[in-house]
Amino acid sequence: MSRALSNGNLALVNGAIVWAIEASGAVSKSNERLLFSAGYPITPVNEVTEYLSRIVQEVNATFIQAESEIAAANMVIGAACVGTPAFTVTSSPGISLMQEAISYASGMELGGRGLVYVDVVRGGPGLGNIQGAQSDFNQAVLRGGHGDYQNIVLAPASAQEMFDFARLAFRLSYQYKIPGFILSDGYVGQLKEEYQIPDTIHPFQTTVTPDTRTSIYVREGILEEHNWKLFRRFEALKKDPILKGMACSAYRVKDPDQDAQIVLVNYGIFSRIGYGVVDRAREEGIPVGQISLKSLNPFPEDQIREIVRTFGPLYVMEGGINQLCDKLRTVAGERAIVGACQRPGGTLPEEKEIVEDLRILIKEVRQAKYQQEFKNFKELMHAARPILTNRGTNFNKLPLEASTHDAEYAAGMADKQPESRKAGSMTEKNMYFCAGCDHKHSTEALGAVFDSLKNFDLTLYSPVGCSIFLYDFFKKDRVRNIQVPHGRGPAAASASKRSRPESLVICYQGDGDALDIGLGELLHASARGENITVVLMNNGTYGMTGGQLSATTPVNQFSKTTPQGRDARLNGFPIDLSKLLHRQGVSYYRRTLLGTPALNQQFSHFLLQALLHQIQGDGMSVIEVVATCTEHQRAPWEIIEAFQTEGKKLHPIALAREYTAKVMAKNFPSTAGWGEDFENVEALLNSRKTLSNGDGIETWVTADSRFLSFLKALKDIGILQKPCVQRSKKIKDLRFYLCGEGGQGIQSLADILTRAGITPYAFNSPWYEPEATKARTVAAVTLSDSPYANPNPQIGEVDVLVCMTPQMYFERKHFVKKGGLVIVDGQGTEIKNAGFDYTLINVPATNLAATLVKERRSANIVFLGVLNQALELFTDAVLENAIRRNIPKAADINIQAYRVGKDYFSTVQASSVLKPSR
Repeated sequence: MSRALSNGNLALVNGAIVWAIEASGAVSKSNERLLFSAGYPITPVNEVTEYLSRIVQEVNATFIQAESEIAAANMVIGAACVGTPAFTVTSSPGISLMQEAISYASGMELGGRGLVYVDVVRGGPGLGNIQGAQSDFNQAVLRGGHGDYQNIVLAPASAQEMFDFARLAFRLSYQYKIPGFILSDGYVGQLKEEYQIPDTIHPFQTTVTPDTRTSIYVREGILEEHNWKLFRRFEALKKDPILKGMACSAYRVKDPDQDAQIVLVNYGIFSRIGYGVVDRAREEGIPVGQISLKSLNPFPEDQIREIVRTFGPLYVMEGGINQLCDKLRTVAGERAIVGACQRPGGTLPEEKEIVEDLRILIKEVRQAKYQQEFKNFKELMHAARPILTNRGTNFNKLPLEASTHDAEYAAGMADKQPESRKAGSMTEKNMYFCAGCDHKHSTEALGAVFDSLKNFDLTLYSPVGCSIFLYDFFKKDRVRNIQVPHGRGPAAASASKRSRPESLVICYQGDGDALDIGLGELLHASARGENITVVLMNNGTYGMTGGQLSATTPVNQFSKTTPQGRDARLNGFPIDLSKLLHRQGVSYYRRTLLGTPALNQQFSHFLLQALLHQIQGDGMSVIEVVATCTEHQRAPWEIIEAFQTEGKKLHPIALAREYTAKVMAKNFPSTAGWGEDFENVEALLNSRKTLSNGDGIETWVTADSRFLSFLKALKDIGILQKPCVQRSKKIKDLRFYLCGEGGQGIQSLADILTRAGITPYAFNSPWYEPEATKARTVAAVTLSDSPYANPNPQIGEVDVLVCMTPQMYFERKHFVKKGGLVIVDGQGTEIKNAGFDYTLINVPATNLAATLVKERRSANIVFLGVLNQALELFTDAVLENAIRRNIPKAADINIQAYRVGKDYFSTVQASSVLKPSR
């Protein structure tokens, strides 16, 4: 095993990369995109986006910094739908924005190589703060989106579990066609500690089944059948042996001294605190154990009930209010819980506080009356029976391996005559658009153009609106059809294209989808120059929902929500897409009408030209169709009057077409457009046939060689650790608390102490305020011979407090233990330790760094020199090597600063040191 050192967030990313390499098979094409990720910057996971941007080229992955969490959540769907493992990492406000996408993904049965959402929780509600919390439990476990669905929810408590659970979440997602969900917290995400990466991997061949990826099923009974299939799939997941085996982890529940009589139940960072609570309580003779939950959904209900029956009542620890507690009440009963510690908003409890609770509770549970009541309660638990549930006749109708879309298609064809078509890429489904609707013309044109692209991999997005029904009209072995949430097509399509650059990706949208709810995604995709083709059907109305105002409804024109006409003072002006698209990102733009043979042919020509630009890699191409909606466009009086004057029949279709040609076309003239038309169409298509057919010159790469390259990249970055020759000191727990302001190098100092490696285990738990400059920042470093040491500082138990400013000293001095050491830069302030029994060393580190090292930013390393000279913990060689690894570009000057600190202490302060007991 290779030893790695990073925080939990990066460990998770590394786990995802290892899964992607394994899932690519023993060999894969050298240019194959192995992994896709999208994300939006948010604390406390900002380093994820930064790290991905740095490492994707090393592992043939793709990362997009999305314009929002909504876009990121849909991008990963787009990648997963074309078979690329995909994940996104966010925090609480971001995961709230992702709920619609998660619901869609849960209903789509993706069938790719896995899709994982990660929530590294911070305090709420609302914007809250940036401290780690556990207040998203209900949202993850009870589901925050709409509809009946279940997701896999894993809860890591360490960097090792962040790495391992990422791989497991992908495997379960791939195997059961369910999105994986990792619920961590900001403390675990930021906690830096060692974890192991395997030296070898076991690649396997995955299969990606071709199917229409959708979650809309409108034919009678099909959605019920689909929901029951999702339910039965999750029931099968509950029996997964790996998941059952790791669902919860016991600590000292069964113990040589005495079995537990009270059992702590927790997850995440609270389980790390719980280890210390158990050990303290047992030192006092209180028989306590702990169950740390690793799988929150499926929830380990049977294991929890068995714990209660065998050992005793539960004490619940959680970073929220009655979320885990309520779940346990539901599972085990009210009587099963004897106490709880709840800390919302990111605050963590002291171990001593909980031990005090346990002192009181153990007396209660040992009383004869309680024992009898609890015995009666357990007998009732054994007597519980499942309720009778009537699930109707559709419960088992769809086999797990069946395609719900196939069932939907068959139901739609029942008692109907197939409709033959010339286009080989199209189905025989009856075209059920309204009479005269331009969607019929554009859909048939798509089929004809697709037939000319038989050698290409085609992906067609048709999001919410009348466009969604395109899933009925294209054969799934020819066209990969995908539906995503309303307006999110360009975001998801961008990810599909980035994941499969050789494919052709078309996003077919209405004006409500593209220019109302989805305008942000469309404009950002154009600004990024995403190499996709967008077909915009602009009919100036919400056709599918009944004719409401859209972004393109002309001024003074009727809609169901503007019955007196669009009033610019109330509803603004129509949006002209041609004036908003980024010209440098959009290489080809055309606007046209439909409805006559000549116009339909022109649309086909524009569409093929747009796809040729995509084949050439020129960026986004857009075809805007000024379209007719015969149901909801209402001709103004001047058109009706002209019809009457000319003796024309007032037929709704004719009036709608005249409205489109006169009113809509005036607002959206067909003269708008840019980009060249290619004349050598066949030559361009033929030049790409070899590549798209897979018959060209290709190189293949083994998974083993990809993995070795990944390990090398980790070594170059500094994440892989070399064994430390000094790892020999017997230290139960040596705790440092480092405090300062942003930019003073507190986190760098903590990293160096962690990397020094004089104990088997080292933990670095950082915390910082939102603003990086001049805001407070702290790091708790624990060196220990136990993997169960609590990484968080406890009041009155810190061995060494380092304060780079006097105000941090006054705020944090109560953390120092009796006989401890405080090193502070008073910066001209008189610092005394009156009333506290610890050694105080006042070091003018900032001044020493500025005058002797000529670099104020090295004051933190001056502190390191003083600290080591006072404690004599590390050899100079070990610390100087850690400095070189942690600050490679400024190693020499910081080694000089370290020596300045040592010399200062030796010449000025040596007589005042008191080494902490350990």
